[in-house]
Amino acid sequence: MGFEHVATRTMDLDAAIRFYELLGMKVSRRIELEKNRASLAYLEPPEGNFRIELVYNWGKDEPYEGGKRFGHFGFGVPDVHEVYERLLANGAGDVGRPPAPLQGTGSIIAFVADPDGNWIELIQR
Repeated sequence: MGFEHVATRTMDLDAAIRFYELLGMKVSRRIELEKNRASLAYLEPPEGNFRIELVYNWGKDEPYEGGKRFGHFGFGVPDVHEVYERLLANGAGDVGRPPAPLQGTGSIIAFVADPDGNWIELIQR
C-alpha cells in the first residue's frame, strides 16, 4: 500500500493551483468528472513523493464551513474490492461509495470512513 494523496476542496481551482505552484509544486494531472460534477487537479513537488488533490465542486462558490473543506486520504491498494470488503467487515463506515471505475482514468476507487468519520479513498490503478 502507498499513500496516494490528501484532498481539499476549493472555491477557485485556478487560484489554488497558482498558490501551490508558488510553493514549487506542479500540476501532474487534471480530471473533469461530469457524473460527479467536479474538477480535480493533482499537484506534486519535484520529488514526486506526495500529491495534493484540489477539488472544485461545480456550482459551489461560497466558502465551506468547518471541516467540510477537507476531502479525504487516498491510499493505493492492490485489490480495491478485497480491501473495501475487509474494512467494512471490520467496522469501517459505509459511506455509500462501493468500488467503481473512476471516469476517464482506468482506476477503480471506493470510499469508507475511519472511526472518526474521515473518508478514506481506496485506489486500484
